[in-house]
Amino acid sequence: MDTMRRPKARDRIMRLLGRPVRIPARAQHGHDLSLEVDGMPLRVRSERTGLILSPEAVGTAFLLPAAATGRRLAGAACDPVWLENAHRILEQVDAWWGWGVAAPGLAPGEPGVPAPGVGLAFSLGVDSFHSCFFADPAPDLLILAAGFDVPLEREDILAPMRASLADIAHATGKDWTVIETDLRRHRLFRRVSWEASHGSAIAFLGHLLQERIGTLLISSSYDRDHLGPWGSHPDLDPLWSSTRLSVRSTGEDVYRSEKIRRLVTHPVAAPLMQRHLRVCWERPSAQGNCGVCHKCVLLRLTLHWHVPGFRLDTMPEDVPLLDAVEALPPLEGELSLHFRRELLGRLEPALDQALRRTIERSEALLREKQGA
Repeated sequence: MDTMRRPKARDRIMRLLGRPVRIPARAQHGHDLSLEVDGMPLRVRSERTGLILSPEAVGTAFLLPAAATGRRLAGAACDPVWLENAHRILEQVDAWWGWGVAAPGLAPGEPGVPAPGVGLAFSLGVDSFHSCFFADPAPDLLILAAGFDVPLEREDILAPMRASLADIAHATGKDWTVIETDLRRHRLFRRVSWEASHGSAIAFLGHLLQERIGTLLISSSYDRDHLGPWGSHPDLDPLWSSTRLSVRSTGEDVYRSEKIRRLVTHPVAAPLMQRHLRVCWERPSAQGNCGVCHKCVLLRLTLHWHVPGFRLDTMPEDVPLLDAVEALPPLEGELSLHFRRELLGRLEPALDQALRRTIERSEALLREKQGA
């Protein structure tokens, strides 16, 4: 996985000059907040929930981008637990990606007291749906980020996502909120790939809500048997915690296909999934999914295995499943292949053979890349 973008001239100059990335000394409170980080503005907004733009929140967002460009965070005081964990995070990502360890230039501040709420980062995808119904502790606040997978200007997509979130929260007796942020557009944050930075971005949401929640749940993308260096990871996610916020990974003990089986056989989850499930980030639409990308086809195959005939309102099926599998380009990541291998031998012969050819094409591409 290529985790770091090619260094820009500004990155090299700032590193050579020893210029740190400065984070604010004081927290801001409100529903619409902004500040300047490394010469560029950062904005966060939520209509439903008050936010706190604290040193820990800003540090969580920019610790990895600073490290990847050979710089360190600097400022005044920061939560003592967060600061201690930041050193451990830097050691972990250095072991994974060789970025080096640039210890933050921050003093330990006063500890805080956590709020009683439990928040769940909720993308409307399989992993977060599973956490909504099966996580322990159970979440009481569902948190959707606008500006992460879906750009802020795509209101045609974000509006139905908000409506889905509200419907799910009402049906499950939970509260909900949407946080809008331009973090992914920030010049410094873009220095690291989303595959490496998305876990810190999700933890950033939790710190913004630390007056509402004391625990943030991050749904694991992979199960314990198939983990590897990744932006959200059971060993990494808890290290984004502070004295006021406990960040927890959840769901890594369950295979993805088992998550889907549990959900489609659950009397409340199944109809909600049918109306609202979204997994597509390549070509999302107001309806939901594209139906033909790798993530969409994997979901269609898994549903076909567990509950043949189960149809999602959010999943167009204009392209027959067999044709969609045959048309897939090779996958470029080993971590993603195990989801496809798990389906081999579970489907009727034509689909099984088509999937096997997709996996073989992907394995050949990986071998070619490794030998280059």
